Amino acid sequence: MSDEQTEVRRIRVRIESLSDLVFGLALSIGSIALIQHIPQDSSELTSEVGTFAFSFLIIVGVWLAYTRTVSVLPVETPGMQVLNLALLFCVVLEPFLYYVLQVAPSGFLDFSSAAFALDTGSMMALLSGMAYATVRQETKGKAHRLSPDLLTGFKIATAAWAFAGGVFIVSASEVFWVSIPSIGYLRFSIWYVALVAFFASRVAHRMKAKKRET
Repeated sequence: MSDEQTEVRRIRVRIESLSDLVFGLALSIGSIALIQHIPQDSSELTSEVGTFAFSFLIIVGVWLAYTRTVSVLPVETPGMQVLNLALLFCVVLEPFLYYVLQVAPSGFLDFSSAAFALDTGSMMALLSGMAYATVRQETKGKAHRLSPDLLTGFKIATAAWAFAGGVFIVSASEVFWVSIPSIGYLRFSIWYVALVAFFASRVAHRMKAKKRET
């Protein structure tokens, strides 16, 4: 192995190690924030676990998509390093902004929820960009790492993450900060729809791939 290849490999290992550390830190911060308030009854405990699960689902979903992408996409190139670092910055912010959202007084809830929406939407948009870079390399013949089914999966992921990220970012608009009877704030409902749509698209693709194998 040449010195240049060794250096590239070292850079990749360091980036991957930093990424694992950041995702682990984000989950740890979320857990620490959870124990700041001890529930006093069963309904309060259920609510606390439910709110934590929402943040946990986002971080784990981003981590799974990120891991899947970098396993086939070189992250040591300058352009990918920028996307990678930007994503890690957003990941670190996510549990903090989510905690602020949970404890924010009513007058600050609009701004804090908009900040969380922009951060989460940015994570998803960056993942979409990384998935698109993977597809572009394959279609241009610069890499031959993916089977047709995997390539289709990355194309779906590109669109799904772009859609979910766009929905989160758009939801930060004041237009969606309205309360609907028996539903709650429209902005929060939009978040749930975006996440369900994304994970549903991934499950549908996997089921379709399994049918092809059989």
